[in-house]
Amino acid sequence: MTAAALISLVAANVSAGGNGADAQVPMGSGLTGDILSLVVTLGIVATIIGIVFCIYRILRGPCLTDRVLAADVLSLQVIALVILLTISIGSEVFFDVVLVVAIIGFASTVAFAQYIGARADAGGIEELNS
Repeated sequence: MTAAALISLVAANVSAGGNGADAQVPMGSGLTGDILSLVVTLGIVATIIGIVFCIYRILRGPCLTDRVLAADVLSLQVIALVILLTISIGSEVFFDVVLVVAIIGFASTVAFAQYIGARADAGGIEELNS
């Protein structure tokens, strides 16, 4: 999408009195649209593969810290998947969902870090590896 097309989309939305939540972002036409569609599809496939690897590490991680890091990366992968799916359907409605998932992912990472720190203080670092 060119900058002129984006500006005209925003101007049309503002003149129509919209708030931007229902604006449609076109994928493009011709070669540009085909390349964007291909890149988004490849991104979705790569993100799903990353999610599968993160779930595997959460289930089979050798220690607690590996599981916590995999959970953190999983939240980032879900954010990436929602953004790519939003681009692919051409709507901006789900960007609020991305913000909520990002906040929850950050809060859970902080909570896990505090748990690991408290557990390390109580029983030593060697206990975390079991």
